[in-house]
Amino acid sequence: WAAFIQTMQRNVFAEGANAYQLADNLLGDSYAGYFGQAQDWDSGSNSTCYAFPTAKWKDEPYKQAYNNVMSSWNILRQKVDSASVVFALGEVVKVQAMHRVTDIYGPLPYTAFGKMSSGLPYDSQETVYRTFIKELDHALKTLKAAYEADSGAKPIADFDVVFDSDLEKWIRFANSLKLRLAMRIVYTDFTTDDGRTPQQLAEEAVSSELGVIEDNSGNAMYTGFGKDGNPFYVCFFSYKSGAGDHRVAADIASFMNGYADPRRASYFNESAFAAGGYAGLRNGIQIPDDERINNFSRYNVTASTSLMWMNASEVAFLRAEGALRGWAMGGDARSFYEEGIRLSFERCGVADQLTAYMASTALPGSYEDPAFGYSCSNQSTVTIPWNDGAAFEENLERIITQKWIANFPLGTEAWADYRRTGYPRLFPVVVNNNPDITNLQLGARRMTYPLEEYEANGETIRAAVDQWLGGQDKMSTRLWWDCNPRIR
Repeated sequence: WAAFIQTMQRNVFAEGANAYQLADNLLGDSYAGYFGQAQDWDSGSNSTCYAFPTAKWKDEPYKQAYNNVMSSWNILRQKVDSASVVFALGEVVKVQAMHRVTDIYGPLPYTAFGKMSSGLPYDSQETVYRTFIKELDHALKTLKAAYEADSGAKPIADFDVVFDSDLEKWIRFANSLKLRLAMRIVYTDFTTDDGRTPQQLAEEAVSSELGVIEDNSGNAMYTGFGKDGNPFYVCFFSYKSGAGDHRVAADIASFMNGYADPRRASYFNESAFAAGGYAGLRNGIQIPDDERINNFSRYNVTASTSLMWMNASEVAFLRAEGALRGWAMGGDARSFYEEGIRLSFERCGVADQLTAYMASTALPGSYEDPAFGYSCSNQSTVTIPWNDGAAFEENLERIITQKWIANFPLGTEAWADYRRTGYPRLFPVVVNNNPDITNLQLGARRMTYPLEEYEANGETIRAAVDQWLGGQDKMSTRLWWDCNPRIR
């Protein structure tokens, strides 16, 4: 039954290029300021203008999750003992997949999935998160017992395309995922059934016996692609007659250009404009039918590039934020912040340039479009070196900005951080084609539910929208954890 875990792994991010494009490239990857759209769909309109040529574009994350991840989990849970390692690993993969989905849509059918034939009830997002924590707690207890009994055991050998059935790495990843979820809900009044707060959950994760991911050897990287390889590669180098449908976004290119960030060569291909270097494409523009759009930088990806779930750098930045908040993270905020940058530089093969970068007082760059005349001043004045004397928000922006750079191209996660904290400070869109979105700095806060879900499960989804989304199934509707009082 371990094969069902592999199916779940293969669909945390949609394996097929078209599904991946719809579920990530056109949504979180863009809303996080990582990628812009180079295809003039629907007379130049696109998802970065908050409108979709067809509603199915925004439905793909939901479809992938339930058709592939949750359906496989439903079979697995009925076939294996809930005390087994296989069950525990399935729980971890399910949480990894489904926290992305609830962070896109909000309330979901979760706790009752597979237990009812019709009228599947939705859970509030708070309930979904509470269940995530229960599942991770259960999985960690099982995995730790198995590891203590035989640290070299490989219970899903030949089926694991993330950690090659290494139990220690799975435990560290599960703890890191728990830390990520605890930080996501930091502005809520969440407690578990037994009264634990986000702070306590985060402290549990880092202080447990094996702890969290601490070095790049423990990065959660998916490697088991099908014949087409990494779906990013297809989207950037095959579609549009080889020109690709996407380009690097102006946001991340401008930040990194301003910082003279040596990771650019690892992340981006140089642009084809005469000036060379790295040129990003502004999001939220009416995309022109103009071949010059092909000259902007593309993602430096090959068919064999691994697809990231989580890296050690992100975990260090999570610990830095926790320490900044006064949580017991095993160190101070500055040390974890600098470790996060170091780990990212190491992963990108530019560790020899770390000292100069850490001392630089450069600012994020402004944006001057080399082809179509769009420009925008830099939105942030945050510098790289840690400042012990800075206010909380300045150092939080510092942490999240560097975390955003280090997490490239993990767009859905970065979009969640942007909604949670307001950082990094992204360029507002130029063209807004969605009347429900009136604040361009806030932008899209979620995706609306699939039309097919209204047709198949109308009564329960309408009840969920009324009860937990204020009756507003809109892209501007804020999720349960999107409650930072500073963001208005």
